[in-house]
Amino acid sequence: MIPRLQTLLRSGDARDGALMASVTLIAGAFDYLVLLVAGLLLPNAAAIAFLAVMNLLKIGEQATWVIRNVAAYYTAELAIRPEAQARIGAFLRDRWRWAWRWGGLVAGLFILAAPLTNRLINANSTPAVMAAGLALLLFFVRPVTDGVLQGTQHFLGLGAVVVFQAVLRFGLTAVLIWLGLELVGAVLALPLAAGLALLLALWLLRPYFRAPRAAVQKVSLRYSGLTLLGLLAFAVLVYSDAILVNRIFPEAIAGQYTPINVLARINLFVPLALGLVLFPKATQRHALGRDARPMLLLTLAATLLPGLALTAVYFLFSDPLIELVFRGQYAPLGTLLGWVGLATTLFAGVNIWLNYALSLGKRPFVFLLALIAIGQIAAISLLAHTLTILAIVLVTAGLLANLAGIALLLAPTQVNRPQSPGRAAGS
Repeated sequence: MIPRLQTLLRSGDARDGALMASVTLIAGAFDYLVLLVAGLLLPNAAAIAFLAVMNLLKIGEQATWVIRNVAAYYTAELAIRPEAQARIGAFLRDRWRWAWRWGGLVAGLFILAAPLTNRLINANSTPAVMAAGLALLLFFVRPVTDGVLQGTQHFLGLGAVVVFQAVLRFGLTAVLIWLGLELVGAVLALPLAAGLALLLALWLLRPYFRAPRAAVQKVSLRYSGLTLLGLLAFAVLVYSDAILVNRIFPEAIAGQYTPINVLARINLFVPLALGLVLFPKATQRHALGRDARPMLLLTLAATLLPGLALTAVYFLFSDPLIELVFRGQYAPLGTLLGWVGLATTLFAGVNIWLNYALSLGKRPFVFLLALIAIGQIAAISLLAHTLTILAIVLVTAGLLANLAGIALLLAPTQVNRPQSPGRAAGS
């Protein structure tokens, strides 16, 4: 396996990984600046509410990434078949119509339920929650175009869309808060930026929209359900902490978690990009009867090693970092940032295991991940009397999920028979 790893390091796969890692670092930096600007320009209560709304949207975004993953999965397999452009075009047009229909319905229902949601997450702003509903509509539509760009391995185009949205969102957030819209403006910046980025994605995909008619590839409900379960479980692992902190702890303690939540998320920037690259490549390798495990191991190493290095920095320089970034706005928090940073690094590894499992349609890992996510929520609700205990719960959940990946996904996979699209959905 070592020679194959060395070959991968010199291949286009490694270049694609480096490209998406760079893109995600740039986009992640701007997303981080959004959180920083909101934390500095909004009143403290509004800044906490902004984190709660954003983490709620992150869970929604993860759930709708099922659309992106399904689009990438089928596009990656259609790309190696005859008349690929026509087949991909038919699939893209079909998913595009589906996304607008169901996205409009879900967004409408979410907006109607905004008063109840506002009370549940303690945001103190129904208009801000309603603005989040507009983001949900884009969460249905954008994954279709992103998934096709990912599945065709047009990573340069996908990277351009991601960076364009991040830069626009940063600018819009600052401007809308400055104009006096405060929390509503900070939330509204996301759907506005996503809508403008969608226009760029449509331009990049225009050859597929114009492609001749062809038979539409049917989507497996079993595979879609498996993907939805896996992405929801991952979203709960990563993003439920801020929502639960805002719900369980007094405002003064919940406010202390804001800098921890913002800084620890940096550990997820690169891994999310590497997962985007791993997914279609592993899907195609498996469909062609080739072993994708060398790519998995290389991606895990590229994910965990930088994350662990950054976590060490968090343990050593936690208070100076918080002081520097947030200008003395928050009291010293000791090693809490280090522990939460370790948890997010472990979650970054889980993201890679999940992408690999979904690319091969491996159900046991996804089911176990869902159980771990449920256990994490229960443990936080019952045991987290302090932020330190909450961090320990997060680290434990991350360790268990990575151990599940090692136990269930590292064994050799049957690769001697190429698959047809949709076959892995039932494997």
